[in-house]
Order: sequence, then C-alpha cells, then structure tokens
Amino acid sequence: MAISIEQNNSSVNWFNIIVAGIIVIVVFAGTYFLFFKKPELIEVVAPGQFGNITEISKVDFKPQELLQSPEFKVLRQFESTASFPEPGRSNPFSPY
Repeated sequence: MAISIEQNNSSVNWFNIIVAGIIVIVVFAGTYFLFFKKPELIEVVAPGQFGNITEISKVDFKPQELLQSPEFKVLRQFESTASFPEPGRSNPFSPY
C-alpha cells in the first residue's frame, strides 16, 4: 500500500489582484479629484471690445427721467393680461 502525499499547489492569481488594485486606485483617485481637489480657475483674456463696458457702467441711470420722457409715454401695451379661471369646483362634494 502506497501513500502518496502531494503538496497542495495554491497558486496566486496575480491577474485578479492587479485588476482589484487598479479598481481601488481609480476609485480613490476619482474621489480625490471629485471631492477634495480645488479646481483651477480658468483664465480668460477679455477681448478689447469689453473696454466699452467700463464706460457703460459709469452712466448715471435716473428712472424718473426715463418715465417722464416723451419716448416712454408714446409706448403702448398691445397684449392683454391673461385671466386664469378659478381652480377646482365651488363645491367639491356635489355630484357631477
């Protein structure tokens, strides 16, 4: 009677370990960039046409002068205001 003793061959599946490591790294990197990293401010150079905006911002606006001007008084309203019906029924318990 022969007793054969075999050594248990437990090989490590390196592919699964590497894939799991990559997934963990991607999850942690995504979490860091999504929640913890401050976004860089985008520097935009304004075109030369925006120079006129400073002049416009210095204009003194007087609404009373506008309301009293003849151009404003000539304006008319050509549309009527919308009228909305009352929602629901007057007596919700009455039969149809």
